[in-house]
Amino acid sequence: MATFLEYYEREIMSRLTMADLILKTRQEPYDLAQMLSCLQLSKEQAEGLLETALTKGITRSQFLSLLQKGDSVICRMFQRELSCGLPAAYTPAQISYIYDLDLEQVEQAAERTGLNPCRGKCLSQLFSAVDLSQTQYHL
Repeated sequence: MATFLEYYEREIMSRLTMADLILKTRQEPYDLAQMLSCLQLSKEQAEGLLETALTKGITRSQFLSLLQKGDSVICRMFQRELSCGLPAAYTPAQISYIYDLDLEQVEQAAERTGLNPCRGKCLSQLFSAVDLSQTQYHL
C-alpha cells in the first residue's frame, strides 16, 4: 500500500528541502527556474501573481509572496497551515484541512498510531497510516 507519507516526501518535502537549502546557502536573486520548480508554478503564473516580469531571478520576499499567493498543491498547503497558526501539535481536523485529506481517514490514522494530537515531528508517522489510494494525490 502506498501511503500519503510517500507522496509527501517525494512531492512536498523534497521541494521544501530544496527551497530551504537555496534560501540558506545562496545569494539573492535566486535561480528563477529552481525556485519556481520548488513551488510548482510556471513563470507566467508567478509573474501574474507578483504583477511584475521576472527575468533573471527571484528574491526571498518574492518567493514568500508566491508561497502565500500560489495555487499549486504546495502553496495551498502552506496557506492552510498559516491559517491554522502554525500549531506545535495538530488535531486530526487541522491535518485534514492543511493537507486536504479526508477527515475520517486522518482520524483513523490518528487512532491507529495513537497520535492525537500529533506534534509536527510525528506527522510522518501519521502520514504513513494514510492510504494514498484513498486520497486525491498520486505518485
